[in-house]
Amino acid sequence: MGDNSNSTLSQLKTIPNMLSISRLVLMPAMLIPSFFIADDQQARMIFLGMFILIGVTDKLDGTIARYLNQTSHLGAKLDTMADMVFYPLIALWLYRFSPQVVDGWWFLIYILLGLFFIKMLLGKKKFGEIPVFHTIGGKTFAASLYFFMIIAVLYPDIASKVFPLLCVIGYLNQIEEMYIFMTREKVDENIRSAFD
Repeated sequence: MGDNSNSTLSQLKTIPNMLSISRLVLMPAMLIPSFFIADDQQARMIFLGMFILIGVTDKLDGTIARYLNQTSHLGAKLDTMADMVFYPLIALWLYRFSPQVVDGWWFLIYILLGLFFIKMLLGKKKFGEIPVFHTIGGKTFAASLYFFMIIAVLYPDIASKVFPLLCVIGYLNQIEEMYIFMTREKVDENIRSAFD
């Protein structure tokens, strides 16, 4: 038992896993510029800096893990946990900084969040835990969502035009991953799409 906890602790201390943990800490900290800084412009800039940092750490953790040969199931789980916190918070941040982007279209976000949580519950029910994997569709949606949020804070008029397209990408990703859960007895961490 002691060896197992030492092994887990040493895995946590790797650079990629520390980057994932930093994201889990930074995301709740982003509530400070979102709701506790009175100067709107200052709040936006602090939020944007923190948001960009989250994106950089998300990209770096996997790249560094592969480069240093420090990929692990624990690292993939930490990355997935960070994603599970990140996606729902996007709706909150949009509401705070650029509600006009989705004005009249909030039901599209509710559908997307609903699909996301149904997918998570489906995975948990079938596999006993939420499976860890990053499909091409998932990576495409994550990158689209990341850049969309930056555009939404800086250029809300442009973001409002691409918002429906972002939702379509998100719906397709969630449906594909639900299909993977329903049609597999085990989900390979390296699965790229429903066609693998």
